[in-house]
Amino acid sequence: MTGEGHLDGEVMPGGMANAGAVVRHGDIVERPAPPHAAALHAHLVALAAQGFDGVPVPLGITGSGRRERLSYVPGDVAVPPHPPWAWTDDALRSVGGLLRRLHSASAGLPLDAAAGWSAELADPQGAGAAGALLCHNDVCLENVVFRDGRAAALIDFDHAAPGRPLWDVAMAARYWVPMSGRDGLDRAHRLRVLADGYGLERADRAALPGVIEEATGVCRAFVERRVASGDPTYAKALDAGGGWGRWDRHQAWLADRRDELTTALLAG
Repeated sequence: MTGEGHLDGEVMPGGMANAGAVVRHGDIVERPAPPHAAALHAHLVALAAQGFDGVPVPLGITGSGRRERLSYVPGDVAVPPHPPWAWTDDALRSVGGLLRRLHSASAGLPLDAAAGWSAELADPQGAGAAGALLCHNDVCLENVVFRDGRAAALIDFDHAAPGRPLWDVAMAARYWVPMSGRDGLDRAHRLRVLADGYGLERADRAALPGVIEEATGVCRAFVERRVASGDPTYAKALDAGGGWGRWDRHQAWLADRRDELTTALLAG
């Protein structure tokens, strides 16, 4: 970046909210800074001190606070159109394992509940939930870096906020299973693979389908706010994806298949 608002370097693909605004300069990535950037950078440093190497290294925030600098995380990211390898069981299982490692490291850190974390995709139970930690909340395909076919790192913590670890698993399931459907994929099987990769305990397995339904409602409200504000990116994506009728059908499918999904999660 040669000046505030003047970008050069390699524009990074992927993402909706910051499309075209994330730029790589060699080993450094510059991107719009979320309001909680200072607290987030401290958290990323603390994660590294805990031995978790699956996050970028924070390198600073511009004087105006508008942009942040992070280390570039090398590897492969499944940007649209998503490649076939992103939908393999091995890839999915490794996403569960990476998320578990993140949560294990985060559980040992103090939770700054007053840091101004994003409320957009946050667990409604927040910091008051039992076992609450700082969740990523947006473990979509574009935010996971793979190396040698395995999930190795997470990027883009813009929506990080306190919540239940299970909330983060439910959010990840929405993208990676995916709960909204994809031709040729067995969603009940894939949900089990994700849970196995994470090492989800039995009680959380029983609760997961209901939490996915709750998370889907939060995600719908997020899209509604973006569309109502006139955001053209989200309005276009909504129209291309079948409008609100598709959301209605998806939410009805989740409710209808709750028992089937629970049975798959608890089998064996």
